[in-house]
Amino acid sequence: MRKIFAGIAAAIAALSLSGCISTKTYNAMENYDFVNMNTDFIQLREPHEGDKIAIIDTEYGEIRAVLYEQYAPNTVADFIERAENGEFDNKTVYGVMPDVYFMTGGHENDKGAYTGRISDDELIANEYTPDLWPFRGALVSFSEKSGFSDARWFICNTDKETLTEDAINQLKDSVSNREDEKERDNLITLFDKFYEIGGVFGLAGYQTIFGQTYEGLDVVERLCNIPSESNLRAKEDVMINSVTISEYSADETSEINETKE
Repeated sequence: MRKIFAGIAAAIAALSLSGCISTKTYNAMENYDFVNMNTDFIQLREPHEGDKIAIIDTEYGEIRAVLYEQYAPNTVADFIERAENGEFDNKTVYGVMPDVYFMTGGHENDKGAYTGRISDDELIANEYTPDLWPFRGALVSFSEKSGFSDARWFICNTDKETLTEDAINQLKDSVSNREDEKERDNLITLFDKFYEIGGVFGLAGYQTIFGQTYEGLDVVERLCNIPSESNLRAKEDVMINSVTISEYSADETSEINETKE
């Protein structure tokens, strides 16, 4: 897959974010099998009855996200353990890239630096798959150490400044000469889907995608618009009150929708 990735590298660079983790050197897309990639995108499906979910109660409202244990077992297991231990409760939204994502889950160490671990022994190797993408509402792991994550995580909104029609067309042009028709069609479908539903394409292949918001995208958007400093540090203390692990129920979702109406 390296030849494919080389063909779209320049276009991906155009969609990378200043100050974002997408500037790291290794990208798992180099090894993705785009021919057999699932274009019936898992993140756009209704969760199944009994799926593990995270209920994220925030100062701005509630976010519900399905967790993908089968694709990111180690990341999800660590997230669940920390949530059940209360490690994500009463945390501020620490970092915000306006409109693009908000980050939480970490803490300031005794040197005043924001971190998600006490030692590197806590690092989790990233778990990559071509079946999950940083679409709008995706839960994404984080560490400044390339190829790993720790207790920090963020949720994507949409990078409107770089996810433009021109940028998507540039991506399409970059794969237009692919010999394998299936490979080319799958990539074009992927690019179109980002443009259709939003997301942060510049993060693709760099971090673990381990969940997807199915309720509360409006809350995600509000949290992604908390004023921030030039270093992305949030200017206001907006709280993540709690993160509770539960199981998905279609009946419960119906009750939520009825309450909104």
